[in-house]
Amino acid sequence: MLRTPLFEGNLEARRRRALAAIFGDIGTEMVDRVVAEAVRASTFFGLTGETAERYGRSIRATLVPALEAVTENDPAARDRKVNALTASVRAVSDEYHVPRIIERGLVSIAFGIAGSLIRKRASGSGFTEEELDREFLAFRGEFERSLYRD
Repeated sequence: MLRTPLFEGNLEARRRRALAAIFGDIGTEMVDRVVAEAVRASTFFGLTGETAERYGRSIRATLVPALEAVTENDPAARDRKVNALTASVRAVSDEYHVPRIIERGLVSIAFGIAGSLIRKRASGSGFTEEELDREFLAFRGEFERSLYRD
């Protein structure tokens, strides 16, 4: 997945690898916080105890495909990876009976947490907060357009 060193390749590819490296480091923390928010919202769909743990594991399973989508440089392949990722996220929501409005809120929370953590760790990447944030927001836009297109 992240076999190419961070300093090789074109600027966009290097930014994406730096973003993915940070995202890989913070992914579990982000998912744990999202699951906590999901449990708080569980009065709508009954996500508690062991079910919440399984939901968290299911969401964590989407982190590797997310990193692969973030680092993909070929536009068509990136679209396919983003579409597969959002299909996986949607399948998790459906499996746990997460209403679309709650799903939208949890996705927003996840991206908010990830963006904050990425900006905090940007200095060690060789890129500015703004550069990584721009790349991150572009990915977020692709993800949300794919997830909410229906």
